[in-house]
Amino acid sequence: RVPPHPWEPARALGWRSRRYRVIWRPRARGPMVAGEAPPSAIRSIESQWVETPVGNVEVRFAVPAGQRPVALALMIHGMSPTPEIIWEWGFLIDPLRERKLAIVYPNLHSCDSTSPKLGSAEAVFRALEAIVAWALGQVDGGTSVPILVYGKSWGGARAIQFCSGLASGGGETPGGLHAAGLVLACPSTRMEDREARIAALSVPTLLAWARDDTVLPFEQAEPLHAELRARAAGATIFVPVEAGGHRIDQMAAGNEGLASKLQLWSDLALGPLANLRPSALPPPPLASSDGHSKVHADADTEPPPTATRAAGFDLSGMM
Repeated sequence: RVPPHPWEPARALGWRSRRYRVIWRPRARGPMVAGEAPPSAIRSIESQWVETPVGNVEVRFAVPAGQRPVALALMIHGMSPTPEIIWEWGFLIDPLRERKLAIVYPNLHSCDSTSPKLGSAEAVFRALEAIVAWALGQVDGGTSVPILVYGKSWGGARAIQFCSGLASGGGETPGGLHAAGLVLACPSTRMEDREARIAALSVPTLLAWARDDTVLPFEQAEPLHAELRARAAGATIFVPVEAGGHRIDQMAAGNEGLASKLQLWSDLALGPLANLRPSALPPPPLASSDGHSKVHADADTEPPPTATRAAGFDLSGMM
């Protein structure tokens, strides 16, 4: 049967299977706008529990209906235990599924070993590794699908640690896991060996921060931005926005440039940005807060080769 709600989960493989998928049909009211408050959509996806080395963790999992995903998105929430923060990345669920991504949302508050207040960074890493391996098994039976990691605030620090840990061979999953892209929204920078961890990142990274953030002030963005730009490999796109506070959904709702980059990040990270190194990037853009940074103009300088490869994509803010 067709579920009465576009996000009602259905058993895809019969009653003896514990694997779920999400059946989708277009909504009559049109596509979801970034920041439109997604809790009703994400909450209608039935929770599942994934066994990890540090305890069972609640997750919600969605796949593009009838299609093999081209990538897996891991969404790591902020510190607050409120539902609107745990599922804050839910506003991207429609756009990402339309781009053929599977998305897994762990609720790290559901396990003492991974909760922001009680858990350890190592326990979170092991749990996320197991959750990603489980999700990949649901969509591909293995580890061939690229992984994109999204982290906000406390979850931003965990996202950095997760990606750098995988890059340094810290994972224990057979065959290994490798991140292909990273999105950081007003991330916390409180972590051990921060500079070394950031230097170990070689994946394209999108950094977003609101100037009116009163939880982690905007001034904290510049040191992190400088460290990301100093990496030996991996393109960095920085999108400062005027408003949105400490909420990525509200930041995207008020800034079309940021909303576009978040929705198209899989195309960017797996496409024109995948093999770029900082030495191949164009000059840094002039500061702007509208999500469409101004680019330095030089009539005597030919555009870099990357400009052609990136045709059709908004790469403003790239450094």
